[in-house]
Amino acid sequence: MPQSVPIARPKPEIMSPAGYWPQLQAAIEAGADSVYFGLKHFTARAKVGFSLSELPRVMRTLHQRGVKGFVTFNTLVFDHELPDAASALASIANAGADAIIVQDLGIAALARRIAPRLPIHGSTQMSITSAEGVQLAQSLGVCRVVLARELSLDDIRKIRAATRCELEIFVHGALCVSYSGQCFSSEAWGGRSANRGQCAQACRLPYELLVDGVLKPLAEARYLLSPGDLYALHQIPEILDIGIDSLKIEGRYKDAEYVALVTQAYRKAVDEAWARRPPTITPREELQLEQVFSRGLGPFFLNGTDHQAVVAGRTPRHCGVLMGRVTRVQDNSVLIEPTAANHLSPLKPGDGLVFDAAARRSPEEPEEGGRVFQAEPRRDGKWELRFANRAIGFSRIRPGDLVWRSSDPDTAKAARPFLLPPTPLRRQPVQVQVRASEGAPLVAEWSLVGQPDIRVTTVSPDILGPARQQAISVPQLEDQFGRLGSVPYQLAAVELEVNGNPFVQASVLNQMRRDAVEQLQSLQSRTPTPVSPVPTHSPHPKPRQSHPLPPQLTSSSAPPNNSKPPSNPARPPLPSTTSNSTACALPSISSGSTASKPASPARASSSRMNSASSTSC
Repeated sequence: MPQSVPIARPKPEIMSPAGYWPQLQAAIEAGADSVYFGLKHFTARAKVGFSLSELPRVMRTLHQRGVKGFVTFNTLVFDHELPDAASALASIANAGADAIIVQDLGIAALARRIAPRLPIHGSTQMSITSAEGVQLAQSLGVCRVVLARELSLDDIRKIRAATRCELEIFVHGALCVSYSGQCFSSEAWGGRSANRGQCAQACRLPYELLVDGVLKPLAEARYLLSPGDLYALHQIPEILDIGIDSLKIEGRYKDAEYVALVTQAYRKAVDEAWARRPPTITPREELQLEQVFSRGLGPFFLNGTDHQAVVAGRTPRHCGVLMGRVTRVQDNSVLIEPTAANHLSPLKPGDGLVFDAAARRSPEEPEEGGRVFQAEPRRDGKWELRFANRAIGFSRIRPGDLVWRSSDPDTAKAARPFLLPPTPLRRQPVQVQVRASEGAPLVAEWSLVGQPDIRVTTVSPDILGPARQQAISVPQLEDQFGRLGSVPYQLAAVELEVNGNPFVQASVLNQMRRDAVEQLQSLQSRTPTPVSPVPTHSPHPKPRQSHPLPPQLTSSSAPPNNSKPPSNPARPPLPSTTSNSTACALPSISSGSTASKPASPARASSSRMNSASSTSC
């Protein structure tokens, strides 16, 4: 093991996912330091992303707001695709991308030839789990490594102590049952490779378990390969102490509400931990994160290996918040024993509920669910729930069924300020140094606190004369320069150096402020010197087409990439390749001589309740 190399590190960045424009805008306003996204090709999330022609606009949008943009180029590339890959890499560099995220070592080498100044990040699919792995990636030109998600914080701490390379870890979102996202199941079954952005979601299917040739009852644990979702908010102080450079939120298939609420929560947690303040997140705010998307949240591998905790097996998709358990079913209402969550955020009209009968109902059967019409507490502590006429099949609900709130209008309300704000919520702090002298023009140097290399100078058109009444002062400058209105800047500090008793008109200061804003935005949106693709040779023909997938792993057309995932019934059928779980493999499950096989795919639910993002991973 290499020797320890301690180094002072900057504040870690929050990196948020963006499937398309709504998610990108939400990430910016919620406080992301960087955003990662894919294009239409060479990305592990093939059904969302931007076109190559949109990329310059994407980068201008991000840079004008002080946010970095990282392009996911994280698929394996065939030899016959190298010319197209080379052309795409040149276009990515020319658009001003801050880095590419790659899995393929050949692409890393190709990128170094085509765009030597374009930073390269090693994807988590490189499966780097040691300092030696980091060093190997560095030797190939990688400047940041996204560590495998199976590592504990103790493992990460050892790697951090042994390398100066930038390290990135996932802190929130979907996990993959295969090692570090390297799935080969759908490739083996039907030629759709997860390492080519075409994961068929085999990990989200129900399975049966054979032990020594005998079918073993699984009760509610039918989804043997479906992990819960990572949630590391409470580990943020320790992660910062370790010295991680970037904290990554999973979810390029998630909607803008998810991106906004999760980004905002981690932004707040990092700011507090960096300032050595205790965390202030409330239990109700944590419920919001569970409500916006959850299969069951936990730190999982970050606390060490515990596979039973990672895969509970009850659900393959969003279930939301557990609100209670059914105690009695009446002719037109349901009585439930509420959980603690119902005391923090009580059930109310408009909430979407799912009645979970996983222990007694086949995954092939639709679940029952609908929107609450009336929710009332009773004197005995139970709650009575009523629904619209014929909205619920009461005969399909039994005492003992779990009650999940899968959608909550209050969650959408909490996210709304980040989605379409009338003025920017995220503003970049600006500091100004002013020199004022009688008989000379006023000079103001403006610089961004977060990007000190971005600085501009504005000069008054006329020289300053002596003041008859009030000379130039810091309060006057703060008042005029601080009127930044709808532009994404805020005045952080003003320093004034004065010679004599000079006077300046407010109109002059206002014009200098407008000029400074225009110049700052121009600097932030500048593009690098264009590069040209290096000619490449394809020594091998295009590989033959694979056999089609079996019916269990086929999917209908994907949703438009500029919209949130479709509002489906309470829990739509699996497999759905529109979900955003990471790629997954099918490990053997051993207990004596054991084999697992997928059960029949679930049918569409007859529930009338639309659960937003229910299939998002």
